[in-house]
Amino acid sequence: MNKLPLPLHCYDHAGRVIPPNLFWFSGFFLMKSWLIFLGSITIRGKEKEILEFWFPVHQDLYVSLILGLPALLAMLLASYRNTLWDKGKIRWVYWIGILMSLAVIAQLIYSMNRLVQAQFNYHNSLALSIFGISLIGVYMLRSQHIELMLKDWLR
Repeated sequence: MNKLPLPLHCYDHAGRVIPPNLFWFSGFFLMKSWLIFLGSITIRGKEKEILEFWFPVHQDLYVSLILGLPALLAMLLASYRNTLWDKGKIRWVYWIGILMSLAVIAQLIYSMNRLVQAQFNYHNSLALSIFGISLIGVYMLRSQHIELMLKDWLR
C-alpha cells in the first residue's frame, strides 16, 4: 500500500493535489494593488481619495498593477485547472511556477528600487512589503506541497 505524501485534506474529490492556502494568500499579497484598485472602484465617489492614499504617485499604481499581473494570471490558471484539464491542455501547469516566480522577482526589484530612491530611509510599508515578498519567494522555492502539486498536475 502506497502512503500519501500529503494529508488527505490536501486532495480534491478526484485525487489531485489542491493548492495550499498559502499559495492563495501569496497570490493575493502579490496582487494587492489589484485588490486596492477593485476596492476603490466599488466605493462610489471616493475612488480618487482611496487611490491617492495608497498610491500618492500615480505612476506607482500603474507599475504595481503591471507587477501584480503575473500573480493574477497564475491564480486564474490554478483556479480554472479543471476546465483546462477537460480540454486536454497540460502545458499551463509550467506557467504557474514561472508566473509566480516572475511576480516575486519583479516586485522585489521594484521594492528595492523604491528603497534606493528613498535613500534608504525607513518606511514601514516598504519594509513590510520587502519582508513579505521575500518570505513568499522562500516559500515558493521550498514548499513541498507546491512541488507535489505541480508534479501531480503534470500527470
